[in-house]
Amino acid sequence: MRNARILAVACCAVSAAALAGNPFESFKGKVKEGMYEYKMEMDMGAIPGMPAGMGKQNMTFQKCITTQDIEKGQMGRGAGRDGKMPEGCEFKNFTQSGNTASYSMVCTNMSADNRITFTPDGFNMDMKMAMNQNGKAMNMTQHMESKYLGPCK
Repeated sequence: MRNARILAVACCAVSAAALAGNPFESFKGKVKEGMYEYKMEMDMGAIPGMPAGMGKQNMTFQKCITTQDIEKGQMGRGAGRDGKMPEGCEFKNFTQSGNTASYSMVCTNMSADNRITFTPDGFNMDMKMAMNQNGKAMNMTQHMESKYLGPCK
C-alpha cells in the first residue's frame, strides 16, 4: 500500500512542477481560483508482491486553488507535495491547442505523457506513466476530473 501512496503522489506531481520559462503561463484564464473537488482513478496494473486488484485506486479530495497555484501549473497536486519538480526531471513537448494542452515529463527513472483539457467548471487530465522501481518496470494510467465548487473557505 505504501507503493500505491508513493505513486499517487508522483502522479499528482506531474502536474505540480514549476518551470523557468513557464509553459503553464498559458493556463491562466482557463482555471479560476477557488475550491475544487477532484476525482482520480489510477490503474497501476499488477504490482509485484501485492494482491490482485490492488493496483487500481480511486480517490476523491478537495483542494483550494490559488492564483499562485495556477501560475505554477499546480492545479492537480494532491496534499503533501511542495510544488517542486522532482530532481532529475524536465518537461518536454509542451503543446496547446484551444482548451487542451499536452506535455511530457521525463525523469531519470520515470516518464509520463499528460493531456489536460479545460472545461467551463474545471479540467480533466489523463496521464500514462512508465517507471522503473527497483529494476522492475511499472506502467500506470491516471484519469482525474476536477469540478469548481465555489470560493475557498
